[in-house]
Amino acid sequence: MKGSDSVLEMLKRYSVSHVFGLIGETSFPLYESWTRFPEINHILVRDERNAILMADGYARAGGKPGICEVPGVGASYSLPGIIEANNSGVPIIALSSDISLSSEKRNYLTEYDKSAIFRSIVKEYISINDGSDIPRLIRRAFRAATSGRMGPVFIRFPINVYDDQVDDAEIYAQNAFITYPSLRVSPEDQLIEEAIRAIEGSSFPIIIAGQGVIFSHAEKQLQEFADYMKIPVGTTISGKGAVSELSELSLGVVGSRGGTAFSNETLSSADLIIFIGTNADSASTSEWKNPPYFAKNRKIIHIDISEFELGNNYPTDIFLQGDAQLTIKKLMESAKGKSTRRKEKINFAERRKEELDFQLKLINRKFSSVNPMRIVKSIQDIIPENSIIAADPGVGAIYSSTYFKVNSPGRKFLFNYSVGGLGFSLPAAIGAYFATNSTTLSLTTDGSFGFFEGELETLTRYRPDVKIVVVNNRAFGWIRATMLSHYDRVIPGADFSSTDYSKIAAAHSIPYELAEKDSELEEKMKIMVKTEGPFMLEIVTDPEDKIVPPVPEWKDTARKHGREFLGR
Repeated sequence: MKGSDSVLEMLKRYSVSHVFGLIGETSFPLYESWTRFPEINHILVRDERNAILMADGYARAGGKPGICEVPGVGASYSLPGIIEANNSGVPIIALSSDISLSSEKRNYLTEYDKSAIFRSIVKEYISINDGSDIPRLIRRAFRAATSGRMGPVFIRFPINVYDDQVDDAEIYAQNAFITYPSLRVSPEDQLIEEAIRAIEGSSFPIIIAGQGVIFSHAEKQLQEFADYMKIPVGTTISGKGAVSELSELSLGVVGSRGGTAFSNETLSSADLIIFIGTNADSASTSEWKNPPYFAKNRKIIHIDISEFELGNNYPTDIFLQGDAQLTIKKLMESAKGKSTRRKEKINFAERRKEELDFQLKLINRKFSSVNPMRIVKSIQDIIPENSIIAADPGVGAIYSSTYFKVNSPGRKFLFNYSVGGLGFSLPAAIGAYFATNSTTLSLTTDGSFGFFEGELETLTRYRPDVKIVVVNNRAFGWIRATMLSHYDRVIPGADFSSTDYSKIAAAHSIPYELAEKDSELEEKMKIMVKTEGPFMLEIVTDPEDKIVPPVPEWKDTARKHGREFLGR
């Protein structure tokens, strides 16, 4: 079998149904072979970065590694997406066709050293120098991407290996690695029992669940364990959906990106914190200030698949290295086996109700443009329950992470808050659509729109049920707010000229509506949902230095300058 055919045959054996990418001269042999594999859908994108982000959205939403193919000439354009996937632990396999081995070190057009660039930002870098190795190394890529702490794998295919012969006997998949997490490991029983004793002896334990819970598909187990042991649960922004936020034990999101006075203050009262599937990063801990770093008599249990993250940012008492689902199951078995159950439920119902009443008041505030809280409420009320929402940094992410209530455990949101680059939401939403065949929402801003505008043509070509909500404040609003916080004024350099989004939508034959007032929002959003296929809804708001979002460290700045602060 030809090497190029073997690549597609291996993907077929691994049940790959979609590959996101764009053709280049070095990938011609692969694309010629692709004509014989119609069951593997090639989704042609307009930019290598967006190919990675689509694979990222596909992986997060679909439970299988995301696959993309980028030509060597543009491989470096994929770096921002790969860095986000690597830092977030997203299983992606990036295939990249390159110049032939015989052309190296001859100043061949498009030549540059991929290994020097990619080795530090992927879980595994593979260069296939002989076509006979293609099946073996593709198997290695699936094992690496889906096991342990997951992450992206970059495979380089010099064009000459596509013409090499591959032994048919080598064409087989290792089925354990088709989905993720492929292999589950758990801590030793002694540590599990030690953790249960610590929980039993705690007066106010709190669980902080990260995205690792969702990657492990441990939402059900976490909800059951928290309910059984009567332990409140907060999540990181990326872990939103790890538990139902309608549960009376839910704190919502904690930290500086999505946290509220209620969630952060409640967390600060804990005498035991149980981190599960989170690296305790700056966003989820308010830059390690919440809760206080060395609180007296506070204990910490950390559960994570990565040995590098366990106890990395806080003094930790019990280290539980393992898969979240399997570890929580063992904790539950140990608790039930010892008839352990916390006697008293921690009661913060009154404070929770007070917070919800306060949020209702925020929703009813009137501004000259749309109240950002209204955007979240309309999405909550109108978008179908099984939809996936991909949110860009800024207005869309901060308000939805704080105030949207996830009804039942499971993946609802895609946030790129490991690096936080702009322009994530639309390509991620497209990838999520192909993974789930459900309505997906790109909750974006005018600041992010310019990063993915070319993919509107991709929407036109495939007509997926992807809705774009563009929050337009005519600026890099988050930057304006940060400037105000740091310098007590807005420094020039973050404002845009006026853009007619209706004409952009029309150029791509995408239906469009505009909401400039609260009274228009619900009707326009209902039109968006009822319209089949792609849709663009523009919503006009003020930038974040004028209507300040619920970022705890911005509260004093907002009050000092007489700005509206949509938080406590």
